[in-house]
Amino acid sequence: MIYVCAGMYRSGSTWLYNAARLILQCAGTPDLGAGWITEKDAILQHQNALIKIHSYDPDLAARADVVLTSHRDLRDVAASLSRKFKVEFSIKPILETMQDYLRWARIAAYDLHYERLLADKMAELKKVAAVLKLSPSAVAALPFEQILSEIEGEHFIEGRATAQRYDTVNLLHEGHVTDGQHGSWKGFVPDEVIRAIETEFAGWMRENGYLL
Repeated sequence: MIYVCAGMYRSGSTWLYNAARLILQCAGTPDLGAGWITEKDAILQHQNALIKIHSYDPDLAARADVVLTSHRDLRDVAASLSRKFKVEFSIKPILETMQDYLRWARIAAYDLHYERLLADKMAELKKVAAVLKLSPSAVAALPFEQILSEIEGEHFIEGRATAQRYDTVNLLHEGHVTDGQHGSWKGFVPDEVIRAIETEFAGWMRENGYLL
């Protein structure tokens, strides 16, 4: 089986990856390889593979058995990108991540709504488990409280860091979580960037419950 976690930037995609990783581990998934897209070839040598990615990969999309994606208020994505990576405010990365997200979303078995994750992590965890093509008995036997506790306890470990400064096991960056709340863009992202995002993606934002 090939599992792909392919969410928008800064939209809970690493939470989603770790949820899938720990669920599959707890379910006793044999020969599970997991990691970031740069290790794609090595991971795909395993009987079961879990790969995290943001960009659209046609080869991976065609081969994937299960695709998981995630989305978030685009204004908060802009805010989080700036806080984490100290980049200038721009609509460019939003255009980029939306293009990739929309292609993955068309084939996704599950699309994590970041704001729902904030409201009820356990409910979202169970939704992830339901789409991983595990047997009903395997899903019923999962220790959801333990898995959620492990996800919440995950953190960047220096001894597992790559040169790009992410943890090779949980893929968390150093200082991965910034504000994390819905509406964190208010008073932080410049008005002209907000206007550009709202103009470009007005339809999608309304369809997904984001007030303009």
